[in-house]
Amino acid sequence: MSDPPVSAARLADLLGELPGPESVTPEEIALVERVRELVEAVVLTDADRATLTDAAGAVAALTQRLAARRRDGGIRLIRHADGRLENLTQAGSGRLNPQAPPLEFVDLPPDPPRGAEPRPVEIRARCTLTAAHGGSPDRVHGGVVALLLDQVLGMAVHAAGAGGLTRALTVELRKATPFGVPLEITARCTEFGGGRSRATGELRHGEVVTAEAVATFVTDRTK
Repeated sequence: MSDPPVSAARLADLLGELPGPESVTPEEIALVERVRELVEAVVLTDADRATLTDAAGAVAALTQRLAARRRDGGIRLIRHADGRLENLTQAGSGRLNPQAPPLEFVDLPPDPPRGAEPRPVEIRARCTLTAAHGGSPDRVHGGVVALLLDQVLGMAVHAAGAGGLTRALTVELRKATPFGVPLEITARCTEFGGGRSRATGELRHGEVVTAEAVATFVTDRTK
């Protein structure tokens, strides 16, 4: 039988003391930004075959250099001074994962004390996506929209002190979500108890709500 899934918060409990945000270097952040730019360039390029061949060789060489030193495990966690936990490499918003959408959380509250009763919260995040996140012409892929909402709703549940793992996610795509423009995601968690919690949220472009979501989470932590 396989081991049960473990959330980042539960893993942090098991690991104990974690490094702080000072452990994240400017060079790491810059590399992620350059790779995101590279991915968009690959999606949009109309270069000739010779240029593509040269570029593929250069990328392969860079990949080999970076892969020469690998850490054990894919998750990298840090703890901020206010107690907030951050997973730097997860695919929803990890700052050191170029595949993750470039989500920026606005006024994210500190994590509640360990063992505290859950509290209602509302949080906001923003991002601007690119053609690399596209689906139908000129709009963001629905799967990326779901990823954004799942991530921000999960952060709301975590900030409420009722964090865990997504059990169910329902997304309603109301209108096209454009890329290349600022987007805002709002999420709130107000229902919790019995090892479960519920969060709701919406994605906006300006004043237009383009998608809504409801999610249920189950905790993997014990008080």
